[in-house]
Amino acid sequence: MGKAKIKKSELLMGFAFLAPALIVIFCFTIIPIFSAIYTSFHATTYAQVGEFVGLKNYIEVLGKSTGWKNILNSIEYVLMSLVIAIPLGVGIGSLLNRKIKGIAVLRTLIIIPWILSQTVTALLWKWLLNGNYGLVTYWVYALTGKKIDLFSNVITAKLLVVVANVWNSLPIIIILTLAALQTISPELVEAAKVDGASRKTVYTKITLPLIRPTLGTAVVMQSIEYFNMVTLIYVLTSGGPFNQTQTLSLAAYQNGFDYWHMDIAAAYSIIIFLLNIVFSLFYVRILRGNDN
Repeated sequence: MGKAKIKKSELLMGFAFLAPALIVIFCFTIIPIFSAIYTSFHATTYAQVGEFVGLKNYIEVLGKSTGWKNILNSIEYVLMSLVIAIPLGVGIGSLLNRKIKGIAVLRTLIIIPWILSQTVTALLWKWLLNGNYGLVTYWVYALTGKKIDLFSNVITAKLLVVVANVWNSLPIIIILTLAALQTISPELVEAAKVDGASRKTVYTKITLPLIRPTLGTAVVMQSIEYFNMVTLIYVLTSGGPFNQTQTLSLAAYQNGFDYWHMDIAAAYSIIIFLLNIVFSLFYVRILRGNDN
């Protein structure tokens, strides 16, 4: 009986400590999800939820080419960002792991883009590349005598959004890579060199496999962040030109807060939520496969 009472008291104590976190999760995660699901099946007038319309809002989103184009834009944006950010982050992280003069200063400076908000990052890149007064376009005009507007072209606009995103998010990948590299035993590397392994062999056969779990975590984290990103794209291009840089998350934001189509915005949000679950399960399966 005594042990049972002790276990029961410990259980209650555990719930007491968890209660604040559970309440926050319930209020700011669970309730909004169910509220969005409810709203997505109803018509709305501004923020007022009206009659039940079934799947009409989802048909409105996915029944038009615009919805599928937004999905493709989101996937394209995520993949392009990852293809640039992950290799670049691993490369820079590997360089910063070396013992060279001034490395502490470099490690500090490399964090600056990450601590800037997405709004500041977008405004910075928008100013640099503005077709009328941007610093970069001024240099191009001084060299060629021609004015260019990079945001008016579909291809360059997509690339610039990706570049700005990579510049802003690259430091976290570098930090994760650097932290993973510093957990590798120097004796292991030295033993491989004594056995005649070249620097390239050590890096590809020992270093990269050992930091693979960290890189997998970085891919999952950044994929979800990129897929849900709104502020950077909204400030930089607002989805233009011709909605070619409009992603699912941006479409949800614009429908909800620019056009006050809360029902359509809720449908977009639920689609994003379901895709995030699918992507997360997919990545977890890959990570478990790599561990086996």
